[in-house]
Amino acid sequence: MMRMRRMPVLGLAAGLAVLASHVPASLVLAQTTPAAPAMPLLAHRASYMLGLDASKPSVKLESANGRIDYEIKGDACKGYDVKLHQANEVDTGEGATAKSDMLSTSWEDGDGKSYRFQTVNRTGSRVSSDVAATVNRVPDGLSIDVTKPRRELLELKGQILLPTQHVMKVLDAARRNETTLEARVFDGSDDGDKVYDTLAVIGQGTKDARNLPDAAKLVLSGITYYPVSVSYFDAGSDSQTPAYVMSMTLYENGVIGDMKIDYNDFILRGRIETLETLPASEGCQR
Repeated sequence: MMRMRRMPVLGLAAGLAVLASHVPASLVLAQTTPAAPAMPLLAHRASYMLGLDASKPSVKLESANGRIDYEIKGDACKGYDVKLHQANEVDTGEGATAKSDMLSTSWEDGDGKSYRFQTVNRTGSRVSSDVAATVNRVPDGLSIDVTKPRRELLELKGQILLPTQHVMKVLDAARRNETTLEARVFDGSDDGDKVYDTLAVIGQGTKDARNLPDAAKLVLSGITYYPVSVSYFDAGSDSQTPAYVMSMTLYENGVIGDMKIDYNDFILRGRIETLETLPASEGCQR
């Protein structure tokens, strides 16, 4: 899934304008195997603490820290409700620290056919943007009914994944031992029609729990996870440099463990601080 830039929720958040020639053929043609049975996405609430990564010194920031609170409920039958709250504080060394805050609520159909969301960004105490829309899949793309900041009907052409749908596609590719996934992903930021061209690079799955924080061991011990790195490119751009790259440990139940967000000028690292399971839906056999 900032303002810096909004964090993508891979929601693991968002087709690739980077042409196939930019990707090594050994990755594109990687050997695949039949996928293992999919594990349902876990209904859960998690919090992450963010800090500036000292391994890549920033010339623009003296310090940066923040917090992400993430919640997902629902299932493939009823759809997925997601809440994401992210607060950041950065110090450029030029005076007072700058504070930003983002709150996003959304619901996504389990088949990726429809999506509704509202995202409010604040800079200090001022609302800098408030975007709300309903998205429906149509035969040739997505139809977007934007209600905020102004009423507008938009059309996006082509095959575009919705955020939770993207997570499930990445996990499906991981279970098949595929090493890459290219996708156009709807993000909904800006004026409600933001799409990123993405490239996910997927590592080998493991159940090694030695680095799990205590807060997550009870829930995640024994669950396979994959090292995943997703590069987000502005749709239609010729640039080979992504707008940002999000790397994470992605568990097969959809939980994100450690994360790293590279904004080119600086890197933020996040580590899961709390993890709470929520009541699971009943009766869904999908």
